[in-house]
Amino acid sequence: MPGIDPNLICHRLAVRPDAKPVQQKKRYMAADRRDFIRKETATLLSIKHIRPVIHVEWLANVVLAPKGDTWRMCVDYSDLNKACPMDPYPVPRIDLLVDETAGCELLSFMDAFRGYHQVFMHPDDAEKTAFVTADGVYCYIVMPFGLRNAMATFQRMIGMLFKDVLGKTMEAYVDDILIKSKRKEDHVQDMERVFGIMERASMRLNPKKCAFAVRGGKFLGYMMSERGDRA
Repeated sequence: MPGIDPNLICHRLAVRPDAKPVQQKKRYMAADRRDFIRKETATLLSIKHIRPVIHVEWLANVVLAPKGDTWRMCVDYSDLNKACPMDPYPVPRIDLLVDETAGCELLSFMDAFRGYHQVFMHPDDAEKTAFVTADGVYCYIVMPFGLRNAMATFQRMIGMLFKDVLGKTMEAYVDDILIKSKRKEDHVQDMERVFGIMERASMRLNPKKCAFAVRGGKFLGYMMSERGDRA
């Protein structure tokens, strides 16, 4: 199972010592929703993103969020999140990232594939992510969506990996990544440097959400161009 080297970073849950574990009462769902969850769970098991678990202290329910004409499987970590203090690691301001692209002749837009799932959970905290379905109880081996400090952990990882290029030829807001070049002649070299870092870190991209060496495109809800943003 590829992913970011846990010796570099993994996600920890700083649960307050006085926090009492919560086991949510199982919620029942209609048959079509159970079938969807069953298929999603099977996929996550097959790619080793989750594993079965027993005798857990924390337990959460699966929830389905609308996603077009289907759903996205999420977990209700509201109780666990209440027990974890906020990680103050800074996330970039979107407006400042947008301003930093003005005057760039070429841009490349990228999206990390299953972004959060590329970061492993710390083994001591994995079972705290346990969730229940109609077929069993599982916990995440990788960092799931919905945890309070997942965004901070991912942004910290980006800062560690790309410290030499961030703010120069690259910008990143969590798993949305942008390579920028003031001169189009430099863009291939700028991409090679970023791709080299990604390859060494085993970081994967979603090709369906990438656009390379273009003069403009959509980034964080803004239309970007050499002249700057056009919201």
